[in-house]
Formats: sequence, C-alpha cells, structure tokens
Amino acid sequence: MSQSTVKNAEYSEFVLRRLHSLTGVVPLSAFIAFHFFANSFSTVGAGPFNKIVDGLRSMPFLIAIEWGALFAPFLFHMFYGLWIVFRGSSNMKREPFVRNFSYVAQRVTALIMFVFIITHVISMKYIVIPEHNYPIGADYYAALRDHFRNPYVYWWYVVAVAATVFHLANGICTFAMTWGITIGRNAQRITAMAMAGVGVVLFFIALSSMNGFLKEPTPEHPTGAPEAALVMAAPTTAP
Repeated sequence: MSQSTVKNAEYSEFVLRRLHSLTGVVPLSAFIAFHFFANSFSTVGAGPFNKIVDGLRSMPFLIAIEWGALFAPFLFHMFYGLWIVFRGSSNMKREPFVRNFSYVAQRVTALIMFVFIITHVISMKYIVIPEHNYPIGADYYAALRDHFRNPYVYWWYVVAVAATVFHLANGICTFAMTWGITIGRNAQRITAMAMAGVGVVLFFIALSSMNGFLKEPTPEHPTGAPEAALVMAAPTTAP
C-alpha cells in the first residue's frame, strides 16, 4: 500500500469520525432533549399532551424534516458508531480508570440505544399508535398509558433512557475534546461535571414523563380530558 493511499485512508477516517461526533450533538442530542421536553407534557394531563402531539404531527414538510434532519444523521451516527464499537478495544493498562470506564460505557450504551431506538420507533409508528388508527385529534395519551402500564415495557424504558442520557452526556464531553473546545484537564473535568448534571436532569424529565402516562383519570375527566387525577399507578411488578 502506497504512502498516499494510507494518508487518504487516514484522512477519510478523520473526516468520518468528525462527522460522527458532530451528528451526535447536532441534531441528535438536541432532538433527544426536545423529545423528552415534549413528552413531559404528560405530567400536566392528557389534553396538553395530545395537543402538542397534534401540533408536531401537523408541521409542514414533516417527512422531509424527519428524514433530512433526523433519520439520515441518526442512521449514519448509528452504523458508523457500531463500526467503531466492534473495531475498538479497551485500554485498561494505559488509561486512567475513569476515562477507560467512559470509553467502555459509551460503547455498551450505544448497543443498548441501538436496540432501544429501533424497537421504540417501530412500536410507536406501527403498533402502539399507528397513524392509520390515530388520526389528528386522537387520544395518544390513552394508548401510551396502556403501553407503560406493562411493567416489562416500563422498566425497559427506564434502563434504555438511563443509557441514552449517559451516552448523550458523555458524548458531548467527547465532542468538546475532539473539536478542541476543552483542551486542559480542568476544562474537561468541569465539562464532565456539567454534563453529568445535564444527564441527571434529562433522566428526571424522562422518568417524570413516563410516570405522567400512569395517572388514573377520574370519572369526571376521562383520559382524553385536559385534567387528570394525580394518583400514580406505577408498575409494582418487577420484570
């Protein structure tokens, strides 16, 4: 193999890794944060949640936005990330424990996210709330309430969301180092602490959103009404 071929291969890998890092932050991390925020409307009742879902589903150019700004970057980030996972190796003897743990955990959470996102998208679009059965104005809250009352589903989402927020927070730390934003150890440490806090907040929002779907509706206010009782019905049977 000639020297120029090696340099071209190294440059191509450099570009791909930068694109992988960039797509993990923009738009994927931003979308996940927004997705958690939108789902948090479940905490204020079925009416507000159904309204925001209708608003999102009524957006113009929705399919173009989904494929151009979400699915395409996600597919690239996912498949190139899987290539990195199966190509890489841990450096227990050469790296500090915290860095090596983050390295391994980032790859483990990537595998969990791969399974979770694929099953989540398929189940939501075609099983739980398929569009042909849930037109604009439908009661999405009721369907999701039934979905999350299954303890296996609930606790799987808890694990998967925890993996997602760790992957997001740690990925942003790696992004900052990769792009030369945090060069010194102090800057990297501060960024790691800040992103740990962001991860905790995002996990709390996501968990609150799931619990929001488990409110018991009162007889006066059925599931689709704006008001709902604050009686929690969280799964009590562990998987």
